[in-house]
Amino acid sequence: MDEFTPENDINKVLKALNHEIRRKIIRTLYRKQEPIAYSEFLEELNVPASSNAAYHLLLLTKFGILQKGSSGYELTEIGERVALLLDIVVEPKSSAFTNLYMGFSRLSPLEILLGSWWIFFLLLGVTAIIQNFLIGVISLSFSLLSVGVLIYKTRTPWAILLINNFLWILFAPEYRSYLFLITFSNLLALFLLLPELGIIQSITFPLVAIGLLLLVVSISLSSMYIYKTKKDMVI
Repeated sequence: MDEFTPENDINKVLKALNHEIRRKIIRTLYRKQEPIAYSEFLEELNVPASSNAAYHLLLLTKFGILQKGSSGYELTEIGERVALLLDIVVEPKSSAFTNLYMGFSRLSPLEILLGSWWIFFLLLGVTAIIQNFLIGVISLSFSLLSVGVLIYKTRTPWAILLINNFLWILFAPEYRSYLFLITFSNLLALFLLLPELGIIQSITFPLVAIGLLLLVVSISLSSMYIYKTKKDMVI
């Protein structure tokens, strides 16, 4: 099996997709999500053996897109990615996942960072509006603006799932630790500084100090995140 490397993976993917039967094989396996034997392929694809189906299976296996086991052929990890790419190109509205994935691909690092901060400003606005109307309105406005930007850039109604923040782990894996710690630090700081949220009964100096320290940590992590992704900071 040929190994995928930065030098040849694109050529192999393009060659693999450059035939109708190979595209059908990849999409069939992606749809079935289980190994398929050669005889089943002939029936599933509705093609005669003379169409060289065996050759196409061998070629996809050689490229590392398929692997053959005791139960038949199945997609490799690379094959899953190729199938997802094919699914996005051929049927851009075929699934919520592909729509959401394409939406995330449009986000810049700064917009991803907004997704980790908007909950902070939402909770701050909700609790602060009772004591300080101006701060509450500003916080809520920033929160809604952040969500509006994210929904607009993702161009999919499934962007409402952005509020979970857990999706950053899937779509920004290289910076997952930064994004997770920023969100966690923000929420913990709010719970310590705002007794209205019901986590603590009263504010004490040690809790205020810890809460402020967590905010400093969150801001520092955000700055480090921006620095590490500055080449991609285009909205």
